[in-house]
Amino acid sequence: MTPSPTISDPSVSLAAYRAVRERTTEVLGGIDDGAAASTAVPGCPGWTVTELAAHMCGVCVDILEGHLDGVGTAPWADAQAERFAPLGLAGVLDHWNEVAPQVEALAPAFPPQPATQLVFDATTHEHDARGAVSAPGARDADSLAVPLEFLGRLLDAQVRKASLPALALRTPDGWIALAGEGPPAIEVRASAFELFRSFGGRRAIDQIRALDWSGDPEPYLAVAFTDTPLRPPDRPLVEDPIE
Repeated sequence: MTPSPTISDPSVSLAAYRAVRERTTEVLGGIDDGAAASTAVPGCPGWTVTELAAHMCGVCVDILEGHLDGVGTAPWADAQAERFAPLGLAGVLDHWNEVAPQVEALAPAFPPQPATQLVFDATTHEHDARGAVSAPGARDADSLAVPLEFLGRLLDAQVRKASLPALALRTPDGWIALAGEGPPAIEVRASAFELFRSFGGRRAIDQIRALDWSGDPEPYLAVAFTDTPLRPPDRPLVEDPIE
């Protein structure tokens, strides 16, 4: 894949991050602290809504404080949840909206790849939060392009490493990404949101198999999640449709 403006321009990524933060704050802003502390997040087993928001806040705090050892790992994220969840959901959201603009202002100096990873993580958790409180939405938001670029890069590296024929990811509106070298030998077709959730670790393997593949998906499923922190859940994650 050739670099796109999304990948090469951190200001695009950080603008997308701001949009995700504002939407997530709006979705969770009406939830009281008690309900948030007792509401499980199906997309993040073991976390409550409060802990999920605490992680999103904690990412920004750790960036600003330079606490990046173990970035992207479960222990790193769990420590953020533990540190900030005692503030309660309202306190967490207030703190996040204090520190996040400082991170967003770093766009001119933010490395491009970590910037897209930041947006991927935030967008993933925006939809995890929506699932937990039954508030689906934003599945066609412009900001979804950034995590799709991030996932496309990951999948491209996996396909090339395995020396598999190229795979094309295609959406009904014509968006396409290529993973691997040369003309595509196989396509997988789905909405941008389903591709994002499928290759982003929020769909079980059988759910990914059930997408519209033009050929045998097994060689690609065998390598798609190798040597990455992304893992498909053991049980299918079914999210509410948008009415």
